[in-house]
Amino acid sequence: MSKSFVYFATLSIVWVAFAFTPQENQAWKIAKKYSVKFFNKSVAGEFGMFTGNVNFDKNDLSKASFKLSVDPTSVNTGNAMQNGHIQQKDWLDSKAFPSIDFTSTSFEKNGESYRVVGEMQMHGVKRTIKIPFSFNDEKKKALLNSTFSFNRFDYGIGNPKDGVDSVLTIEVTLPLKK
Repeated sequence: MSKSFVYFATLSIVWVAFAFTPQENQAWKIAKKYSVKFFNKSVAGEFGMFTGNVNFDKNDLSKASFKLSVDPTSVNTGNAMQNGHIQQKDWLDSKAFPSIDFTSTSFEKNGESYRVVGEMQMHGVKRTIKIPFSFNDEKKKALLNSTFSFNRFDYGIGNPKDGVDSVLTIEVTLPLKK
C-alpha cells in the first residue's frame, strides 16, 4: 500500500466520523410563560399570543436565526375600549395585517450580550431594526430578554395629533427549552 492511499483512507474515515457525529441542536422551543409588553408615557399593555422559531448557539452566531410573530388581536391594555381602538385601521389594522413579524438577518456579540439585526414588519411596513438581547442558557433551558424602542410613525401607526407618544418601548422575555 502506498503512503498516499493510507493518508487518503485515514482522512476519509475521519471525515465520515465527523460528518455523522451529532452536532449541538440550536433549536429552542418557546415556553409558555413568555411576555411581550409595550409602553410609553401614554399607553401600556402586552400581547398574549406570540409564536416563533429560535435557533441560537452563542458559540456559533453564523447559524443563528429568529423568526417571531405577534398576534395583534391579542393586545391587552387593561381597557377593552382601548384594545378595540388599537385594532382599527389607523393603528394596527389587525384585519388587514394579522401579524407583527420579525425575521433575523444577522447576529453580533456585544460584550456579554448580543444584537440581532432583522426585518420587522408591522402595519404593512417592513423596516430593518437592531434589537439588543441577553441570552442565558443552562443545559436544556434558556432565557432570552430584550428591551428596545421604535418610532410607531416609521410603521404608519397612528398620527402625531392622536395624543400618544411616538416612541414605544418593547420588553420581551422568552423562556426557552430544548
